[in-house]
Amino acid sequence: MPKSRSKRRLPVTAQRLSVKDGSNGDSSAANTVIAPPIHVAGQEKIILDPSALAGIAREKLGKSSAETRRRINRFHTLIKEQSKLAAKRITAISPESIDQIQKEISEVSEEMARMGGLDWYQKASLLGQCKQRGGDTSRWLVPKLNELGFGKGTTKEPLRLLDVGALSCRNYTKERAWIRVTPIDLNSQEPGIYKQDFLDINPDFEVLKTPTEDKESTAGENSDSDGDNETENIAHLFRQPFDVICLSLVVNFIGDPAKRGDMLKQAKRLLVPSGLLFFVLPLSCVINSRYFNDDRLLAIMQFLGFEQLYAHHTAKLAHYLYRLIATPTSMLNCKSSPQFKKKLLHSAPGRNNFSIVV
Repeated sequence: MPKSRSKRRLPVTAQRLSVKDGSNGDSSAANTVIAPPIHVAGQEKIILDPSALAGIAREKLGKSSAETRRRINRFHTLIKEQSKLAAKRITAISPESIDQIQKEISEVSEEMARMGGLDWYQKASLLGQCKQRGGDTSRWLVPKLNELGFGKGTTKEPLRLLDVGALSCRNYTKERAWIRVTPIDLNSQEPGIYKQDFLDINPDFEVLKTPTEDKESTAGENSDSDGDNETENIAHLFRQPFDVICLSLVVNFIGDPAKRGDMLKQAKRLLVPSGLLFFVLPLSCVINSRYFNDDRLLAIMQFLGFEQLYAHHTAKLAHYLYRLIATPTSMLNCKSSPQFKKKLLHSAPGRNNFSIVV
């Protein structure tokens, strides 16, 4: 008789309200993708030296999920280093300092190129979504939406869901009868994902910047368009607020803590009243940071006008679902000093420096 294979099922239950810090966990891959030229949402564009890409063979994705995850984490670290160096280059004065910083940027670019650059990263991230390596986070969100009363036949119109940093336009295919997805990313390889910077969407529901502002198109509002995304005029996708916004493994990918806060503010601007924000971070960001934890996140979200409906830790990820309960305030549009600065919460050695500034 053939041996039966036991399938490891991921936990899908969640406890309501705040969650206490868990035990040890490691980080996971972010869903934002980066390509030459590197452009993390809200940060300076950094051009990879073409010579760094030439003649370098791409390595395999990884012999195991642990190896792939380790390499993805290294790729994230390099991007953050590159962002910091770019900021230093802006303020550098002496030619010697500029040359030294540029040399360090080139070294980081070369290492990213040796890892395979965008092509390797996207394949590795997509691999991380397959069932054998944990599944995509949309499978956690859908049952929670069902618990909140959403599903097929529960609303006159499908829920409008904005998937930021999407790797696949097929994550919500099973729910297409009641969820209408707009997947966006900065540099997508999938035709169904629209090229758009989340922070460049105008809260008045007009796109401030698109790749093809001067080109005409008649693309429809769905993720199955056959056209080239770079030739589509996608402004019509953002002329209404969204019922749900997904920031799954996206915010942690940005190097600047203030820009991470801007992502949360932007989510509030683009939601309908009582809209939902699905937020996912690597577990290490909330249980192993010197400057951040669940309580800090809860305080920030309450300040922004959200109530926490669900919070759940798995072995690798921290999932949160929030409902917008406050109308947008002038605070979101002003340049006032941060209310939640980078503050030391834990001084134990071996912790990371993740934080969110609002």
